[in-house]
Amino acid sequence: MPAESNAAERMAWLDGLRAVAVLLVVYAHLSRTLFTGARAFSSERLHAGTAGVMLFFLVSGYIIPASLERHGSLRTFWVSRLCRLLPLYVVVTLAVVALHAGGLLPLDPALAADPLTAAVAHVTMLPQLLGVPLVTPVLWTLTFEMAFYLLVGALFAVRLHGAGSLLAMVLAGLAVGTAPLAPLLLAGTPAAARTLTLLVAAALVVGLGAVAGGRRRAVVAGAVLLGGLAATLLVAGQDPAHAWDGLLIIAVMLVGTAVHRADHGRIRWWQAGVVAAVVATALLVNWCAELASLHALTPRYVARSVLTLVVFAGAFALFRLTRRWRTPRPLAWVGLVSYSVYLVHYVLIELLRPVLTDLGDRLPALAEVPVAAAYLGLVAGISWLTYRFVELPGQRFGRRAARWMTARWGSDARPAGPVAAQPANRDPRAIAR
Repeated sequence: MPAESNAAERMAWLDGLRAVAVLLVVYAHLSRTLFTGARAFSSERLHAGTAGVMLFFLVSGYIIPASLERHGSLRTFWVSRLCRLLPLYVVVTLAVVALHAGGLLPLDPALAADPLTAAVAHVTMLPQLLGVPLVTPVLWTLTFEMAFYLLVGALFAVRLHGAGSLLAMVLAGLAVGTAPLAPLLLAGTPAAARTLTLLVAAALVVGLGAVAGGRRRAVVAGAVLLGGLAATLLVAGQDPAHAWDGLLIIAVMLVGTAVHRADHGRIRWWQAGVVAAVVATALLVNWCAELASLHALTPRYVARSVLTLVVFAGAFALFRLTRRWRTPRPLAWVGLVSYSVYLVHYVLIELLRPVLTDLGDRLPALAEVPVAAAYLGLVAGISWLTYRFVELPGQRFGRRAARWMTARWGSDARPAGPVAAQPANRDPRAIAR
């Protein structure tokens, strides 16, 4: 079997996980208009959306630091990440703004009140940590992805990339000890949010510019600046929605990293297990503390928190244990286009909400099935188009740009210790969401 095919088979289990994750998120959002009876039952027992995004975070934590260590180049890492995520991110954001201009979608009035701040904050991919409303709600996860990249890059630059397990447990302890974080300490007013956004954007330009240059001291200084920026925003810039679990989201990603390192013999399995247990315990403690703050600490809701944890952690463990089995092609395909599905599906729900809500109110449950199938077919079709004509060209451009930078400025790659051998020509599905 060709090397590319072997690589695809090895990574297919991650595509399967992405598919499960995005389907959980789609169900959580779609069931607000269709299958509301099923939602009334399931939401009392499972946070489907939370389980889905936490599963996404685990997958990112598993693959992203490994990709950085394998290439040994911060420049290549950042070019790859930005060209992987930004093109579709920008296309969807502009589409939402255009639909709003046409009177088809609502936007937070604060975005129109200060469009410059809104635009700059979204280009940084950190709007939720800058006190700027989101153009579309699902972008919040990309804020945490970006913060994770900044932290991982800083650890790599100072040769502490092996300290992720320790950092996960430190974050778990800090999360429990400081919860709830005082939200938006740095951006409590629109004026403060504007100033913070411009300062953060300038710091990103300086830091990423230093990293791109490839000179050792500049790379370290730039990466440390970026990592310090992320740490500051995570502690003092949390949105109220994540005052209880914002630090734990990064810790969950680092659990994925610990599993990858155990997979390849860089730490022992019992160490990865300890990291996972500590972070899982911290999640349950903070989720229950949040319930208590809402006067909702009941056996049913505690059980719901436990089941949510079991679902996303159990799905990750199950796919990891059965990764040598062939992932069903439809599931692997959904995982392959999951980034597009994730960004597109909510916009379509908002666009079709009047129709979906009306049909959901009038039709019996079984008659909602073809409506949901038509919606999912539309999501799949648009997602394939955005994957084919936005995501893939962006990835190809990123590879060319990285090669051009290396040819012009020389390589900044350096060994980061032994990693598992990987084929040079990886299937696109091997790239993290």
